[in-house]
Amino acid sequence: MKKIISVFLLTVFFMIALVPSVSANCAEEQLINTSSHIEYYEDGSYTVTTVKQISPITRSNVYTAEKLVHLYNSKDELQWTYTLIGTFLVDYGVSVECTDSTYSYIIYNDSWSLTAHSNSYYDNIAVGTATFKKKVLFITTNTHDIEAEVGCDIYGNLLS
Repeated sequence: MKKIISVFLLTVFFMIALVPSVSANCAEEQLINTSSHIEYYEDGSYTVTTVKQISPITRSNVYTAEKLVHLYNSKDELQWTYTLIGTFLVDYGVSVECTDSTYSYIIYNDSWSLTAHSNSYYDNIAVGTATFKKKVLFITTNTHDIEAEVGCDIYGNLLS
């Protein structure tokens, strides 16, 4: 019984010891800018595009920006989300360079799928394109093409 209690207390001790380091890592970045845009389509569906900029709190000069595109159907049900992430190296007031462009997506309605994607970066811009298709009984009933880009200026400000 003493052995079980010792193992339990040791486990709790390690969990408590990890909490400050996890929260310290989360505090190293700060959301500094967001903006949103809604685009409506003839079938009643719409996309909500949100741009988020994350700035380092520490002396790091690496900034990230995310452009999220959410598609909702005419019943306000989320169908899918596409996210473009750009990473930027900023020499404050002097230069900026996009160093990476990545993407992710989540499908909420199984009739949709991501059928094509590409992403790249140049100068101070991250670029992503994607094609989502909806199929019902193996027939394509809807297509959405996404062209997204995010950028950063020499002061770490978001360009979208």
